[in-house]
Amino acid sequence: MAGKLLKAREKSSPPAPDPFCEAVQAQMRFGVRDDTVIVFIPSHDRDKTKLPDQPQWALAALKLMGKLYGGATGFKELVGIWRDDDNGGELLEDQPVMIQSLVKRAVLEDAAKLLELSNFLKRMGRETRQGAVAVVINDAIHFISNYE
Repeated sequence: MAGKLLKAREKSSPPAPDPFCEAVQAQMRFGVRDDTVIVFIPSHDRDKTKLPDQPQWALAALKLMGKLYGGATGFKELVGIWRDDDNGGELLEDQPVMIQSLVKRAVLEDAAKLLELSNFLKRMGRETRQGAVAVVINDAIHFISNYE
């Protein structure tokens, strides 16, 4: 029995390399990675008033990030808290929509694309009456509170 099993193993050749697996392993080995951009679409304004147009803002962010970065994914059903230091440290509850894109470094560093993202965030912050809006790039969060 052991002889038959050994012969069967000798006859079978190793599986062909998988291009996807090889690409992932090579990227990990050489430290190649994509960058992450995350935008939060608020559910309420600074006065705790529910935003009726959150879905429209989320769709606009998806379309913008799809245009700028080649794609985006939205995540709903989130809960959060924002401490409004300009209003005595009041805690504001939120159910944001999170929009995420994975992007190549050269695309992320494009100044015109960064400006377009910044302009969108400023307009959203102003029109939805936010104390600040947040964007996460890789492992750093950036707050925009000056909407001019």
